[in-house]
Amino acid sequence: MGAAQTKSLGDGPGGRPPLDPLIHGRIRLLILSLLLRSARTRTFTGLRNDLGLTDGTLSAQLAKLEEGGMVKVTKAFAGKRPMTRVALTARGRRSFSRYLSDLKLLLPGLAD
Repeated sequence: MGAAQTKSLGDGPGGRPPLDPLIHGRIRLLILSLLLRSARTRTFTGLRNDLGLTDGTLSAQLAKLEEGGMVKVTKAFAGKRPMTRVALTARGRRSFSRYLSDLKLLLPGLAD
């Protein structure tokens, strides 16, 4: 028997991959979804607790999203305590919207 073949989904709109791999990772998708629902920035601790992630996992995924221009991470102090805040960027909002549009093309029955 030959090697198993997988069916290619082909290119998405505009010749780009069908789903943005930066967003499509499960944890990054969860982070962006949570940030999109928030009209404001979120604290690192709040994200960590809401998503049930470890500090290391959240930090690594935020670094990838920040490198891709999807989120902005700012560090400051509240009194003497360090505070890290995370916000979705305009690019992140556009990319997430495009991701959802691409997902709807792959799954035509997906509700709006």
